[in-house]
Amino acid sequence: MAASHRANIATFALTSLILAAASLPAPSTADQDRPRIGVVLGGGGARGVAHLGVLKVLEEMHIPISCIAGTSMGSLVGGVYAAGMPLDEIQDRLAKIDWQDLFTDDPPRAEKPFRAKRDDFESLFRLELGQRGVDLLVPPGSTAGYKFEFLLREMVARAGNYADQDFDRLPIPYRAMATDIEHGRIKEFNSGDLVKAMRASMSVPGAIAPVEIDGALYVDGGLLQNVPVAAARNACADVVIVVNVGSGLLPRAELNSAFGISLQMINVMMEQNVRQSLDSLGPRDILIQPELGNFSSANFAAAMPLVEKGEAAARANADALQRYSLPVAEYRAWRESVAARIPSVPPVSEVRVATSGGRVNPAVMERELAEVPGIDLRGRPESDFSLENLNTRLEQVYGRGDFERMDYQMVDRQGIRTVEVQGVEKSWGPNYVKFGLGLASDSDQARFNASLSHRSTWINTIGAEWRNDLQIGYRDHFASEFYQPISLTAGAFVAPRLELQEEPIVYFLDGNRIGDYRTSTARVHLDVGAQNKYGEIRLGALAGHLEANADFGLLPVLPDYNLTQVGYNVRAVFDQIDSPSFARNGVLAEFRSFGTFNDWGSDDEYNKTDILLMGAKAIDRHALQFAAYYGTSLAGDIPTYDPFLLGGFLRGSGYRMDELVGDNVALLRTVYTYKMTSLPPLLGRGVYLGGSLEATRGSLGIDINSEKEIRPSASIFIGADTFLGPAYLAWGHAFAHDHPNALYLLLGAP
Repeated sequence: MAASHRANIATFALTSLILAAASLPAPSTADQDRPRIGVVLGGGGARGVAHLGVLKVLEEMHIPISCIAGTSMGSLVGGVYAAGMPLDEIQDRLAKIDWQDLFTDDPPRAEKPFRAKRDDFESLFRLELGQRGVDLLVPPGSTAGYKFEFLLREMVARAGNYADQDFDRLPIPYRAMATDIEHGRIKEFNSGDLVKAMRASMSVPGAIAPVEIDGALYVDGGLLQNVPVAAARNACADVVIVVNVGSGLLPRAELNSAFGISLQMINVMMEQNVRQSLDSLGPRDILIQPELGNFSSANFAAAMPLVEKGEAAARANADALQRYSLPVAEYRAWRESVAARIPSVPPVSEVRVATSGGRVNPAVMERELAEVPGIDLRGRPESDFSLENLNTRLEQVYGRGDFERMDYQMVDRQGIRTVEVQGVEKSWGPNYVKFGLGLASDSDQARFNASLSHRSTWINTIGAEWRNDLQIGYRDHFASEFYQPISLTAGAFVAPRLELQEEPIVYFLDGNRIGDYRTSTARVHLDVGAQNKYGEIRLGALAGHLEANADFGLLPVLPDYNLTQVGYNVRAVFDQIDSPSFARNGVLAEFRSFGTFNDWGSDDEYNKTDILLMGAKAIDRHALQFAAYYGTSLAGDIPTYDPFLLGGFLRGSGYRMDELVGDNVALLRTVYTYKMTSLPPLLGRGVYLGGSLEATRGSLGIDINSEKEIRPSASIFIGADTFLGPAYLAWGHAFAHDHPNALYLLLGAP
């Protein structure tokens, strides 16, 4: 009886399931036959902009995308599109990017603290090395790439910027390929921090620093899988649409240098994995290869026209693509299903600084982020948070020079979103070394200096720094300064300093060098002041010793000196110019005054004061720079062992370096530059063609107190803003009675 009852229940349940299934709508033939389509976007640097054109055509042809797999630039385009950003917005955003700035970690120079700008006035290379004991440490890449992450955070904000995200739950499922550089194996990212995965896929070795994720270091996925067909098939794809934008192999004509051979080695490695991926394509798969010629993978600034190249290549495959096109209604339904997968992201309620237990006091970042509209560190209800404002502010914090990169993540707890900001300290710090060379030559003389600068930072919790600078050559100089901030917030400081210097002061007569003073000084200073991004004010007392030994052959032209000096030093700088050497925008103003007093115990008594004003404005590639300089004495006569010096390139072009002397001098200058080309960030910033018109006031003779006259001059030059410093090849001519002219070669600030 019980067995019969159980059998009746089973029969009833089975019958109910059959009837329920029969009542469901039958799947259409189209749904049964329609394959899942995976789009594969290959790596290729700037050439990957062509992916946008292909995706545009796929949308026009109503082809649904079930998943996307990308490598390098393909991971950027694919990841942002998969996260829900419309194509027109992606294209518009990429078109507005300043790629030169994106590949440069520093913020605009005007936003950096003055202490971080001071090296721009020295003949030092831009490469900063770390120092530990006798070892020198090299940064892991020419750029940390954190600006890339900031850009990506803004572009994928619709998808939530979650720290741990399932990429299958994005509006379009997505895969990013990267190379585990430690173990030499491919990594397929299908979950985690979407931005970190995309950034890892784009980390070109040697150019952009690797990304550490879960203890592993990742670089560009193109090394092992530049066209990730297998990843798309594993994710979802029955059919793949592959877009290959790789540059292929270099022709033999370009294999005539070490650089060309090295580049070809990378190309060969990548080409092998590309061919392997393409060989796996079946008859239903579609390969799209835009005709990009020899367009450089590094030329991002000129890449937007490649969108049309991608469109053209996709339209050339229209017949093959057409079979995967959906009717309008079905495609609209698919688009709506994609939009429905965009998550509801809670607003940011708080921004806080995560401490890492490192050297840098986290209060530094807290101070920089506090009271800034659009960041809302204090939780002010009247201030709306924005990623753009946060990213801009963190770039400025990076400009302090303490951090390897800036980072943040979204932390969601019980529907409340907090941004946790972290500055990742330099792995090669906290002691830093820079080297430099300075070269200046005119038609008659050459000067050479070698420089070394060493900094020990964060000696205490409020940011004390000990800096030592050494220069050997035409001018021997050593300076050691202990910079002690009074607090983290005020910008005020105390700075005891020791300076030793020996240099010649050259004197000319009728255009001929007749001799010089060899002056040696040893001084101790105690300065107080304040500094911020706008500049610095400092004043202090000094005491020291000066020797001046004349070398004029047998002629007793000037006496020797052996003096005690006690006095003061005042300096005020307003520095909001983009470059002291190749200024294109901004203003620089500097006031300096040095003096000694007999009443303080000095053997001499005089004042030496000078003022420099500089401004620049650029329109497109053209820039005009205006400068004025004036030097005089406010008390006493300026001695022959410490005169003002002019003459040389942009300081009285046409004259020899330091040929113009005086106790009262002036310079007016207008410089025009045309930016011929930009340099890769690894090499510098740009190459310029330019010319100047100048007017100087000074003495040509050895008598610095003699009557001065206005001396007009001009120059033409080609210059380059390089990682070694500014470099110039110039010719100058003075419109004086003897029409002097000179050819100049310079490396370092003129």
